[in-house]
Amino acid sequence: MNLLKQIKKHEGFKSSVYKCTEGYDTIGYGFAVKDLVIDEDIADLILMRKLKRLLEQIIATFSWFKDSPEDVKFVVTNMCYQIGVNGFSKFKKTIYLLETEQYKDASEEMLDSKWARSDSPGRAKELSKIIAKVKSRQ
Repeated sequence: MNLLKQIKKHEGFKSSVYKCTEGYDTIGYGFAVKDLVIDEDIADLILMRKLKRLLEQIIATFSWFKDSPEDVKFVVTNMCYQIGVNGFSKFKKTIYLLETEQYKDASEEMLDSKWARSDSPGRAKELSKIIAKVKSRQ
């Protein structure tokens, strides 16, 4: 048996964080989070897989998303990445305005939130500007 197979067998694989026998947050094949150092290429792979799953969740949650303009998809996905689909779901007025292609109003509504005022003002302004420039197809 080679070393890789043996370690995999003894450690087991866990796709989400758990507490190891020493009490440390751990993931994967016994990777203690406190000791993790991640190379950018590995982080890029993780990000791509995470975005793929996130897009599937967004499409399943918002029926209007799939047919939206690319810039709307970009902004919604960016917001959902940061605050989660559940967090984004709380932006009821913004979602309605995006769904009904009232992009100028949606861009303003995005800024009327704790997210824009204190959590991520720079990100919120940048994403709001993108939505403000989207043209309605109606």
